[in-house]
Amino acid sequence: MNASLRKIGALLQKDLVDLVKNPAMSVVCLMPIGFMLLYRIVIGDVTADAGLDARQAALAGQEIIKFTLGSALCMTIGMVGSMIEIYGIAEEKEKHTLRTLMLANVGAGEVAASKTLLALLAISVDNLACFFIAGGDVSWLGSYMALGLVGSIPVVLVSLVLGLACRDQMTAGFYSVPVLLVALVPLFGMADENLARIASLTPLGGIYDLMGMAVDGTLISSEALSPLAVTAAWIAAGCILFAALFKRVARDN
Repeated sequence: MNASLRKIGALLQKDLVDLVKNPAMSVVCLMPIGFMLLYRIVIGDVTADAGLDARQAALAGQEIIKFTLGSALCMTIGMVGSMIEIYGIAEEKEKHTLRTLMLANVGAGEVAASKTLLALLAISVDNLACFFIAGGDVSWLGSYMALGLVGSIPVVLVSLVLGLACRDQMTAGFYSVPVLLVALVPLFGMADENLARIASLTPLGGIYDLMGMAVDGTLISSEALSPLAVTAAWIAAGCILFAALFKRVARDN
């Protein structure tokens, strides 16, 4: 057990260095932060020029912060989670680093644990930065960070399996696009009521809705049961998929 933990710690250190050294992965980690800066500037200018009274401005501000914080969660999880897992593992396979690790008596489970911890760490750091850039109230921070970690679970697990299934970085690009698109679906729920219903059933739809409830102060209420159930269902589906495919893709590659 101790030997396995030491291996995971050493792998995590290596993965952190690789993340910093890899320009593509570093840029993707910065993209959600850049989008939040852009949202803050653009949306701020629009509301300032709208000529709203104090009450209307307060209501508009609350809807905007719900959208920006929910968007930050979806973008960070979709971009950072998929990039670190899918591209990170695919790059190691393409450079035969993963094979070298296996020959050095490092198990597939230890590699998976390191990649998962790295993804969750990067997602948490990005979420924290996005929260303050978006102007979130400190009272929402605990809920925001917890929702970010919980929402990451199904995306990270699926991305981990896809990363192990990739042959190279070109294949990783093909596999990562659907993950990212599905993660971003809740952002478009405001455009149409029917689309909002569909978006609420996606892997991050429940997290997006729960973040809005946290802003409204209704997170601890019966209204939260439905998005909680959706989130729990996707976590269970992610765990089942991971358990069913992890050993197979790790062995076949």
